Amino acid sequence: MARFRDLPGAALAVGAFVLTVLLGVGGASASALWQQGATATMTVTASGTWPPPVFNTPVCSNVDNANKYVSLAYSGFSEAPTKLTFSAAGTDGVYGASSDLAGPFGTSGSVSLFGDSAIFTQVTTTPATVRIVATFAGGAQATAYVKVSLEIGTANKKIYCA
Repeated sequence: MARFRDLPGAALAVGAFVLTVLLGVGGASASALWQQGATATMTVTASGTWPPPVFNTPVCSNVDNANKYVSLAYSGFSEAPTKLTFSAAGTDGVYGASSDLAGPFGTSGSVSLFGDSAIFTQVTTTPATVRIVATFAGGAQATAYVKVSLEIGTANKKIYCA
């Protein structure tokens, strides 16, 4: 490998660099090229709760003799959710419209799910899978699924725990 001074134009490049530094023209940029250094700072912020809350599978209960609604008991949260979002899918697995239920909720409790709920309008087969998403104050979410049976094709809108 050839030495630096043997390369064509090397003397001219060194002379131009030294002259630029001595005259002060571009001294700051020339110095910066000569002594490069860098410092990087990174800030990490967390949103939500870690670890995220766990949603135990809600316990479904048939409590209404007319079978117009079922009760879904939930438990196991370390903090109370601010919102529960419900959606349903038939056996095709396609979820339709969702419906929000605003709190306040506790770390455990129960909610009623009615057979005439808007989440079942696109369900054409039974059993239906109900997806429940709990949203917490920090933005974290936890999801659980419950199966229910519906009387489809009748006007009575009955619902049963599957």
